[in-house]
Amino acid sequence: MYEAKGDEFLEYNLPTPNYLLHAQRGIFIGWLIKGYPGTKESMAYFNDIIARFIVGFKDYQPERLPYRPNTEREAHKLLTTAYDLKNFQNLPSIKSRTRRYKSSETNPIDQIFWAIKLHTEDLIRQYGEGTPIAYSLLEEFAFRNFFDRKEKSTLKAKCRAIWNWYNDRGWTIPKRREWQMTRSERAKTNAQLKKQRARATLLGFIKDSLLANEYKKADGSWNITRLSKATKLDPKTIRKHLKELKEEGII
Repeated sequence: MYEAKGDEFLEYNLPTPNYLLHAQRGIFIGWLIKGYPGTKESMAYFNDIIARFIVGFKDYQPERLPYRPNTEREAHKLLTTAYDLKNFQNLPSIKSRTRRYKSSETNPIDQIFWAIKLHTEDLIRQYGEGTPIAYSLLEEFAFRNFFDRKEKSTLKAKCRAIWNWYNDRGWTIPKRREWQMTRSERAKTNAQLKKQRARATLLGFIKDSLLANEYKKADGSWNITRLSKATKLDPKTIRKHLKELKEEGII
């Protein structure tokens, strides 16, 4: 991810990365995933998570690297743990469509399609509205990031549909009211981000502070009052996160 600091994954409460390397222009970040996209269903699941990652971190121009990281380089490594894809369900997804293409249980939103579509709009902004975008740029992005068992025919079909759609509109980006958050949606999003930041703050203090044990009582339980003063978090918030972290086996 370009121009990233390395802690962006905390925004969506993703699991601790197995590999994190700070580079000159950004970061290389990776997780060990159980299983392999060998079946049609597993491939679709992998692609959905990849698309949601690309959408969620689109400001950092993320890409899936088609090779294993170099574990001999100086990086933060945790190679003894592997994760299931369900551990990444907190990643955001496109939840709205134009009125013409409504989502339903039988017609779910195609996250891969929208990841390619948003990338196309980034290209339009880069080259300037009204400038045609080479079709090959869409294919290269799709082939680089997603799996396709049918000689990439499915990905090609998505790219063609997107390219034709913007070509018919003179390579301009339409305004979408349905993408704008309502006040209640924005409040929910802000509340979720606040919760995630509080959890990260508390967990980081407990795990990284050399004086963390001094915030425990004689019976081994945490001193909520002292933790609150040290982290600037509300005591109720601390109690809630401590309970969740214990239930999840993190502390």
